[in-house]
Amino acid sequence: MDLNISREALSHYENGKREPSLDMLNKLSKYFNVSIDYLINGEEFKKQ
Repeated sequence: MDLNISREALSHYENGKREPSLDMLNKLSKYFNVSIDYLINGEEFKKQ
């Protein structure tokens, strides 16, 4: 509800049926206080 998306859309993201837009990734990263890298890769960005 806080992100203004349907349960169906969230389910599709979780099950890999749909990929979130860049705008949605930005909203999710702010909501969960993590980087977009973390949302995509499961780990924070590391400088090499």
